[in-house]
This record gives sequence, structure tokens and C-alpha cells, in this order.
Amino acid sequence: MSTIRSQLTTRARLRLFALAPVLALAAGAAAAGGGHHKGPMHHDIWVTLKGENAVAPLGRPMKWPAGKGMTYVSATPDGKRVFATSAAEDTIYAYDAHSGRLLARIPVGKTPKGIKVDRKGRYAIAADEGAGTITVIDVAALKPVKTIAVGPMPHNSVLSPDNRTLYVTLQGGKSVAVVDMERLEKVGELPAGTAPHNVDISPDGKRLFVANNASMDLTVVDIAGKRVIKRIPLSPPHYGVDVTPDGRYVLVTGIAGKVVTVVDARTLEVVKRIEVGQGPHGVRASADGRRAYVAVTGPSKVAVIDLERLEVSGWLEPGKMPFWVAVRGNT
Repeated sequence: MSTIRSQLTTRARLRLFALAPVLALAAGAAAAGGGHHKGPMHHDIWVTLKGENAVAPLGRPMKWPAGKGMTYVSATPDGKRVFATSAAEDTIYAYDAHSGRLLARIPVGKTPKGIKVDRKGRYAIAADEGAGTITVIDVAALKPVKTIAVGPMPHNSVLSPDNRTLYVTLQGGKSVAVVDMERLEKVGELPAGTAPHNVDISPDGKRLFVANNASMDLTVVDIAGKRVIKRIPLSPPHYGVDVTPDGRYVLVTGIAGKVVTVVDARTLEVVKRIEVGQGPHGVRASADGRRAYVAVTGPSKVAVIDLERLEVSGWLEPGKMPFWVAVRGNT
């Protein structure tokens, strides 16, 4: 018996020894966020695939058929529903976030671009670029409840932290429309650069960060003072912008370039430009602030950026021409 037990022990040790390099590589990849992951690290993240007329959840081998000219995507705070924009069909596609089942095709204004679910999950707001309006959609009923005129070429929007105010970029001008979300009406405008494209807000609700296509800069807007306090030069447009949930960085892409510009949100200085390949556009940080996901249109990949080291730690391949990114917990 002792001889048999000794042989079994030796065999077990040999198997573990043979597997050790594989296990080490797997553990290293998981820790770094690198490689082509399909595990839980990248769940509750969705991308539009402009090259396939589809939406894809990262980390799962699924693609959800959608419409023509897919651009933007947003998810409810509870991660149960996903909304995506078909600019060519003047339609918002609504999905069950787990199964990918199409729940509704919601008609909106002409050439919708940005779609944003509010922080309470009550409304989804589409920016109708060709109509000069936003369409407010009831998330539960999956139906439009109001259309609001906001100004020339609205492109995308962001909610204030208290969910009471919506800020909408007006790409046909030099300003951001201000919408009261209680009354569902436009109440004013804030200054920006020329052709403001995408926008995000600081966690304390005091500053807007607006990426402007024509002036090729990031304007930092003091909301209470209604003034631009700094202009930061950017790589070639057009842009995606995201303030990390911890308020540490502002991440700005440029689809005509190859870099993600990292701005210190406190000092308003550029701290790094991270090369990710040709055509970065959509960018969103994870809710815990550890990683950022960048849709890179040229190589059809999503770059995973380690926000501690400020470097690319891995790549994902969801499909052809990933364009925009939605992350649960980071509206």
C-alpha cells in the first residue's frame, strides 16, 4: 500500500509541475487584464459594431443584430437593458442585456447619435443630430415621452450627478444646451469650443469636459460660473471623452489619430498620451476605476488600459469596427 501511495503522489506532483507554467500564464494574464479574455473581468460592457450593424457584449461570444449605421450605446444602471443608436434608421434599438433579445425598435428624430440612460434608469435620451432635438424615452415602457428642441446638431449628452440636469453638445455651434430633467425643457446654454462633440462631467458636478471637433481642443467649463476655464489641445478629431468615476483622469480619444490623451482632472495638465492604434473613439472606464476600454476602429479591437500604470494591458476582439462603449456603473 505504501508503494502504491508513493507512486500516486509522485504522479500528482509531476502533473502539477507540468501545469505550473500554464497556470502561471493564466494568472498573470488575469491580473494584468491582458489577452483575449472571455471571463468575468469584462462583463457588463457593451460595444456597437459599426462594421457589422450589431451590438456585442464584451467577454461573451455573442453579437446582437441591429440596424444600419450603429453608433452609440448606453445601459441602465441595473445592467438589465441596453439601448443603441441606428443613425441611418432614425431608431433606437432596445435589448435585454443578458440574453440580447430585442425588446423594441423605438423611432426618434432624424439622424440620432448619442444615447444616454439617466442615473436612475427612468429615461433614455437620444440626441437627434439631424433634427436639432433630443428624444426622451421611457425606459420601462420603451416609448418616447417627449421631444425637446435644443439647438443645431445635438450630438451627445451627460447627466449631472444629481440627475436633475442634462448637458447636450451642440455640434452645429459653440455651446452646450442645458435641459431641466424635472420639467423636461431646455433652460439655457453653456460655452464650449467650436463644434462640441462629446462631453462628460466631474463627479462633483462642478465641471464639464467638452471635446470639440473644429477647435480640436478639450474645453473645461465651470458650470456655476458659466465660463470656459481652460482649453487643452487634442489629437485629430472626432472625439470620445470620459471622466474616470474616481474623478482622477479625463480620457480623450481621437478617431483620426492613434492615441488616448490622459488629462489630470485636478491640475488640468496632460499627463500621458497612450498609443492604441488607428481610430480610437469610444472610451469608458470601469466602475472601480481600474481599467478603461477603448473602441479602436482601425484594427477592430478594444484596448484595455490599466489606469494605474497608464498603459495598454490587453486587447479584446468583439467584431468589426467597434465604435462606442457602454459600461455599467459609468454613465
